[in-house]
Amino acid sequence: MERNKLFGSIGGPLILLLLCILLQFIQSLHPDWFMYDRTLLAEGQLWRLLTGHLVHTNTAHLLMNGAAVVVLWFVFGQSHLLGRRHRIVAYLGVVALLSVLISTGLWIWFPEVEIYYGLSGALHGLFCFAAVSELFQRRWSGGLLLIGCFAKVGWELAVGPSAVTASIIEAKVAVSSHFLGTVFGTLIGTLVGWIFRLQKSCSHAPASVAD
Repeated sequence: MERNKLFGSIGGPLILLLLCILLQFIQSLHPDWFMYDRTLLAEGQLWRLLTGHLVHTNTAHLLMNGAAVVVLWFVFGQSHLLGRRHRIVAYLGVVALLSVLISTGLWIWFPEVEIYYGLSGALHGLFCFAAVSELFQRRWSGGLLLIGCFAKVGWELAVGPSAVTASIIEAKVAVSSHFLGTVFGTLIGTLVGWIFRLQKSCSHAPASVAD
């Protein structure tokens, strides 16, 4: 039972990492297949709404985001909002939903973003989703983490992203994806949290009796 519980919490991040590594290898052979490309999306290649978040500009970029996936698992591995059952499906579902929503947001509100690679936007969303989960468990440190993430993204929007990070990943840091991930992660976490709370209150409600 404990082994199944452990795999349930680590299985989603592990599958995500393996998928990113696999797509990164395929991208080395076919560079234009997976990235978010506004022109190709306009031609109907809609899979890029998801896959653009799973490929990276270079190995260093992949390693940075891969490390962030691991750190998030250590910090939030038992997220209440992912549920006890189907945790792997829930985790990957949240990642996929965040990715598609961020891509859609880039398309609608940030038309200047022509090309996009990387998981960092979705990772910001996962961070906020997990912080909201902490709040729904009455762990008030989740509120501080949420405020910290919004402050970090606000700083990036006002001052600009780290030049060091840009040199490492050999591309401009897409702060817009961090912003969208933060907003959508918070909204999804809040929505799921209220659904869970409603279900819990309904399950504990006394049964009505009629003559």
